[in-house]
Amino acid sequence: MTDFDAATQNSDAAHPPEWPEQPAGLVIMGKRQGTKKENRQLWGRTALAAALWHSAPQPKPVVIFVASDIHGPQRTPDADAVKQMLIQKFEIPSDFVVTRKKTNCTLLEVRAVQAIRRAYGLEQIFAVTHLYHAARSQRYFDEVIAGAAVIPVHPDILAEIAFPTDLQNLLDEIQQLVAESMPGKLDNLREYLVERFLGWAHAADPRGRFERRLAKVLRPGAYS
Repeated sequence: MTDFDAATQNSDAAHPPEWPEQPAGLVIMGKRQGTKKENRQLWGRTALAAALWHSAPQPKPVVIFVASDIHGPQRTPDADAVKQMLIQKFEIPSDFVVTRKKTNCTLLEVRAVQAIRRAYGLEQIFAVTHLYHAARSQRYFDEVIAGAAVIPVHPDILAEIAFPTDLQNLLDEIQQLVAESMPGKLDNLREYLVERFLGWAHAADPRGRFERRLAKVLRPGAYS
């Protein structure tokens, strides 16, 4: 059994979503660039969201991104970079892309998504993030949005998606971005330790005041 199989055993998140008959929201969870020159995890999340969008039946979901971090030496807002990638690289019409520069705190991301869900009348929310971040994200969504589901970024998930056969070149690019986004062992260990710490902090402070303050300290140059 692989680490992915063990982590997602008996979980609905181990499979692509069953789309509702009414419009849904497909959320790309933010990922800080940090010291990495290329934010490969954010691009992997964006790529998997694009694969899910193309595989979804009508009515197509709305793709949502609300994180306010910045990317690269030009200090480009992540929201602008994600929107450009979705529209230009992944051929998703702009009418289906909703971006807001709101927050770099996962709990506030979830609350911002709830506001967008209500404004757009979305029946269900599916969120895309990496496996180490999935459990805490699901916990927050369970507290704020009933029935929301978190989908891990992983090649095994991508392999189960019924992607349109006429977009094979696009699928090849998505597969590469998802594969490149997978964290190595040391990165994964660090991320799981951070997630455990933030989980404990949330248990002690469900309103998220500590997490919000920590985000401001760690990301002072980000848009907010």
